[in-house]
Amino acid sequence: LATPVGSELIMNVFDTLVGWKAPEFKDLEGRLAQSWTISDDKTTYTFKLRSGVKFHDGTDFNADAVKKGFERIKDVNSFMKAYFGGIKEIKAVDAGTVMITLDKPNGVFLSYLAMPQATVGSPAAVDKYGKAINVNPVGTGPFMFESYTQDTQTVLKANPNYFRGAPKIQKIIYRVIPNAATRRLELENGTVDIVQQNGQLFSIPVNDIKALKQNANVDVIELPSQIIRYIQFNNSKTDGPIADKRVRQAIATAIDYDGMVNDLLGGTANKMYGPLTDNSWGWNPAMKDAAPKRDVAKAKALLKEAGYGEGGKSLELTLYTFTGQSWKDLGTFIQANLADIGVTAKIEQLDFSSALRPLHTEGKHDLAIGGRQPWYNDPEAHITIDYLSTLGPTALTFRMAKDDALDKAILDAQTEQDFAKRKQIYFDLQTKILDKAPGAYLFNPKIIIYKRKNVQGLVVNSAPPLSEYWSVSKTK
Repeated sequence: LATPVGSELIMNVFDTLVGWKAPEFKDLEGRLAQSWTISDDKTTYTFKLRSGVKFHDGTDFNADAVKKGFERIKDVNSFMKAYFGGIKEIKAVDAGTVMITLDKPNGVFLSYLAMPQATVGSPAAVDKYGKAINVNPVGTGPFMFESYTQDTQTVLKANPNYFRGAPKIQKIIYRVIPNAATRRLELENGTVDIVQQNGQLFSIPVNDIKALKQNANVDVIELPSQIIRYIQFNNSKTDGPIADKRVRQAIATAIDYDGMVNDLLGGTANKMYGPLTDNSWGWNPAMKDAAPKRDVAKAKALLKEAGYGEGGKSLELTLYTFTGQSWKDLGTFIQANLADIGVTAKIEQLDFSSALRPLHTEGKHDLAIGGRQPWYNDPEAHITIDYLSTLGPTALTFRMAKDDALDKAILDAQTEQDFAKRKQIYFDLQTKILDKAPGAYLFNPKIIIYKRKNVQGLVVNSAPPLSEYWSVSKTK
């Protein structure tokens, strides 16, 4: 496989208590949990665990491992505050039973437990490796970690004792191939079996997709997704240009959304109209008319009203984004759009872990190109983490300023048990969020996977956009 996706590696080395049932991925099924019950007040979940399951290091999987694992996640992973922050207690009732109590009902809590961040690892391995556990992962999954070479490849080998049955392939080699032309060449030559761009922009140039569709040895899989790419403004700013709503609106109004989707991305993405994709069950159709559209004159007028542009102050901003040519191309496109309204944008590409994430979560930026890929099919997957003000510094979010009414509505949507009422809350939330102009919603990329014809049994999930290889086989 070309270009490893960290969360996908996790899903193949580890297991979750529950998982999405293939091939529709609409219902949850037991994985490490054989069954579960939910209390009448919807706050206590009791899981009966599978017996006889062992971690790759030979130690037993049991309730104590779940308790220690989840408590560690709460302690060390700030991103998971949005998901595990409501856990009041985790109790290992006995070796085969774990009880999780929430501080209030949450209609999507089981979906949280199917996320790759909620996998269960070996407590003995954590004790052994400490902080180096990230390059020595030990789970219960269908594949075991074999080796890791930084910036080159990660190798997984089959777990013959996997509780759902041994995998059909013996080894997975995830290779880092930065050059798109090389990726295509290796795919066509058969030295790479799969190239995917689930969480990326376009890992193979748009112009090459048509050619690959004509290749008798290659399948091009295209699926809709709920991935969003956007410009996030730093909404926690209390002074400076970005603190002015009119400046944010001007930037959003300057962007050529049609040209971005049709020309730059060559139809590999759909337009966005607000905080949710139009294939989400919570999407409000009114967003289509309410969303900003390119209007240079209107954008200039907004800037002038805010004291910038013609007759006012010059406006120079740094536009941060991820490393990689595709992100640079996107940044350059937006840079040109902003130049049309008199805004000078400097593109700064940063490595995610060591540079962009700290800058973003510490609030040292004005605006950044980023995005979100949901870990489950629910509007909550986008709305809570991105717009709840208390979660602003925990991940790459819009860093929303405190708004008690907005925060309450977001939390009410989590706890509301009536589907129609819950849907209406999300409809209203999208209107309120869009009115605040927290960012510019760019596009919704399709999931595109290129695979060799001799690879069989690949079932692609769209939320989360990750592939599990337990069911995959390969013929010669």
